[in-house]
Amino acid sequence: MSISKSKNLERKLNNIAQEATNELNNVCGSSLWESLGFTFFDQLEDSDKIAKANFYYGQLQIINEIKFFI
Repeated sequence: MSISKSKNLERKLNNIAQEATNELNNVCGSSLWESLGFTFFDQLEDSDKIAKANFYYGQLQIINEIKFFI
């Protein structure tokens, strides 16, 4: 992969990660989940919020794995 394509991919991954982080902050009401991880989601009252938090947290995990290999 060329350097420009690699940088473009990294930029796109960073944008997706930022969007996921923003959504998690909105769902959880704070950024406390960043230090506690997915165990924080069990404290949410609404099952829809738990599902949404798990989805976006999963996205962040996938992005971190992809970044590891590029």
